[in-house]
Amino acid sequence: MPYDYQQTHENILKSARIQFLEKGFREASVRTICKNAGVTNGAFYAHFESKEDLFGSIVRPCIEGLKDLYSSEEDRFYKINSSEDIITAFRKTYASTESLIRYMCDRREDFRILLEAGAGTEYEGFPNELIRSETDSMFKFLQLSRQYVKRPDNITENIIRMGASFLIMSVVNGLLRGMSAEEILRETSLVSDYCIAGYRELLGI
Repeated sequence: MPYDYQQTHENILKSARIQFLEKGFREASVRTICKNAGVTNGAFYAHFESKEDLFGSIVRPCIEGLKDLYSSEEDRFYKINSSEDIITAFRKTYASTESLIRYMCDRREDFRILLEAGAGTEYEGFPNELIRSETDSMFKFLQLSRQYVKRPDNITENIIRMGASFLIMSVVNGLLRGMSAEEILRETSLVSDYCIAGYRELLGI
């Protein structure tokens, strides 16, 4: 029977997904992955340089896709001319999470691997990276909007980080708890209402 490179590649990835979810990255065994994929260790190294390379092959496409979605939402912070424009931008920001949620739910298994099995890899801080990205965007936006708020001194990175963490972790936790996209959307909608009300009070807008 002729060697089918692509099928072997897919068999290794399928076996690896199961092993990473069951054991985590550190405890996952290349030998077991190969055995369950029906390939030799030598065949494995014809496809992947290492266990780290294999893990990255699973999660990198998810991360890159998410970055592309974030980039496509960069226009959410449009020019601000009033305090009401700030509220509108907030609503647009939280509404934009729908595309992110649906993207993550469509790739739930690979995101679970990233979130649950990433300890010991370069990807273990992934949720914190999302929070940092959201914090940086919101902080820059609010700094540009200072003239339209009554309490500009309340624009601090720490406060913004707490709001970003609340939002991002509600998505992450919903994904890990097996909630549907609609259920996660409902929860994040409540979180967004809470955060917008908090910002209105905090900034006096």
